[in-house]
Amino acid sequence: MKVRAITKNKGKPVIGLSPNDSLDKVVSLMMDHRIGSLVITDAGKIVGILSERDLLGVLHQKHAMWSPVTVADAMTPDPIVCHPDNTLEEVMTIMVENNIRHLPVVYDGKLEGMLSITDIVEELLKKAKFENKLLKNYIQNWPDAEEGEMPQ
Repeated sequence: MKVRAITKNKGKPVIGLSPNDSLDKVVSLMMDHRIGSLVITDAGKIVGILSERDLLGVLHQKHAMWSPVTVADAMTPDPIVCHPDNTLEEVMTIMVENNIRHLPVVYDGKLEGMLSITDIVEELLKKAKFENKLLKNYIQNWPDAEEGEMPQ
């Protein structure tokens, strides 16, 4: 599958801003649309991208304005979690249906770890590479068919 097929089927327009827009507008758009980054354009050309990490960098530099805000004020209470025995497909479904990129792994009420969308992509890539290698081996070792016979 090519990237074109994925972007064509997304159905949502890319949300962008100009370099002169305020960070308040950035935060509002990210929260309203539940997205983690915005494309920055100027005169129709891409000049940058602004992600949640970029916002955290600004927050870190300007921390005096934020010091009175506590974790309780900002956190998502009762987060969606997964179980260590969930399959990769189940976890991907949970993440996609809830538009989340991080999933705590909980077993018997105890935190076992944290799963990110990057972890999922890395596992899918490893799996695809492994399957590709197996298929190449299989094809290279394909038994020669006798004259006029089709391989079965």
